[in-house]
Amino acid sequence: MRIAVLGGGPGGYSAAFEAARLGAEVTLVEKERLGGTCLNWGCIPTKTILRSAHIVSDTRRAEKYGLIATPAQVDVAALRARKEGVVDELVGQVEGSARRLKVECVYGEGKLTAPKTVEVTAADGSTTVVEADAVVLATGSVPFLLPNIDHSLSRVWTSDDATALADIPAEVVIIGGGVIGLEFADAYANFGSTVHVVELTPSCLPGNDKRVQREVQKALEVLGVVFHLGVAVDSVAQDGERVTATLTDGATLTADIVLSAPGRRPNGLGFGFPEAGIEMDRAAVKVDEFYRTSVAGVYAIGDLIGGMMLAHVAEAEGEAAAKNAVAELKGEAPTASVNLAHVPAAVYTEPGIGVVGSSRDSAKEKGLDVVQVVMKFAGNGKALGEGHADGFVQIVAEMGTGRIVGAQIVGPSAAELIQEISIPMSAGMTVAQVGHSVFGHPTLSEVIKFACIEAANKTGCSHEPKHPPIY
Repeated sequence: MRIAVLGGGPGGYSAAFEAARLGAEVTLVEKERLGGTCLNWGCIPTKTILRSAHIVSDTRRAEKYGLIATPAQVDVAALRARKEGVVDELVGQVEGSARRLKVECVYGEGKLTAPKTVEVTAADGSTTVVEADAVVLATGSVPFLLPNIDHSLSRVWTSDDATALADIPAEVVIIGGGVIGLEFADAYANFGSTVHVVELTPSCLPGNDKRVQREVQKALEVLGVVFHLGVAVDSVAQDGERVTATLTDGATLTADIVLSAPGRRPNGLGFGFPEAGIEMDRAAVKVDEFYRTSVAGVYAIGDLIGGMMLAHVAEAEGEAAAKNAVAELKGEAPTASVNLAHVPAAVYTEPGIGVVGSSRDSAKEKGLDVVQVVMKFAGNGKALGEGHADGFVQIVAEMGTGRIVGAQIVGPSAAELIQEISIPMSAGMTVAQVGHSVFGHPTLSEVIKFACIEAANKTGCSHEPKHPPIY
């Protein structure tokens, strides 16, 4: 039972490792290093950079904590070395897992030359042909390049260039007010850069709850970030070491760098997918609920299939696809899939953002009768003691049943706290059950407890958990 995986990012290596655990012989094909965008150019390096940025922020506010300190200064070379060290450590761990699980890694550009055949061209031009009984496609995503912007200009960066940390620009124009754009805006502003964010829609973080959008924009504006909303960048011109962005309203912004961060697109072009008979939706691969493509024995997962383009989604889908591939090779029906309704997402600005499920508005658009409860961190002892009491927990629950439909958190440790809601959601718990659980004190998570208690009162859900006997 041989399975080939094309792409070594979180989705790809998760699929490869799960298939190996299930007894398959696995070959993992990767163009560069294991870990994909997330480990090498995305999630991990950006969060490492943001940690340094937030330390700078804390030293600037030292007096607030009764301390006398000189604001930290950025050592770009040391910051880059630390970032690369973190990345190298994690990539090494993934490579170690591949060795322990006896997953064969083949490095080079992979291409599907037949439904179950991958041809790999190494950097030296040599080729290796990998034939398998099933193939999992996991080629991820790439930065979306705006057609009216000349990305060959040295002063026009993508997010990949920004995480390389060649320099910290004194002035930067960021195209895109989504997750990627705002995280870099937060980092650069804390490092002392003058930051302009240009977003086509009327608000930052398009698609998110309005209260979330307002809170994060307000926090970034306090840092000095200037937002240009409802406009787009019409053109970019470089003159020596300076670059000028002309906006659709006629305004011009001149800076050291224009960071193009409008988002990412599925990386499905140039791999021979359509030629092998795989049905596509532009650059994305179409799949069913079990991650099967239109070609038997070929599966696709992660950013490549669109949807929630998140590393943890890709990991879960990779494991599911591997289980389904092994099951079908054994003549069994596939059963594994991922329920995206309970998957959390986060933005690592300060304050941070964590969201799961539906907002009140989107829940009502689905025809649900819901209530919304907002509880602020300003009343939480742990948040006040740590000096990070901005933000809120917002719970959306169904009337009568008390079922948790969604939640939005803006505040300290939001990316961690949102798990306190996504897990009860996936377990089918009500706001009453969560609210009547005993939370540690003092903790930030107590804000969730009190929000759920109030939501239980408003929904009319009074069911308390029945604890099993203790033996």
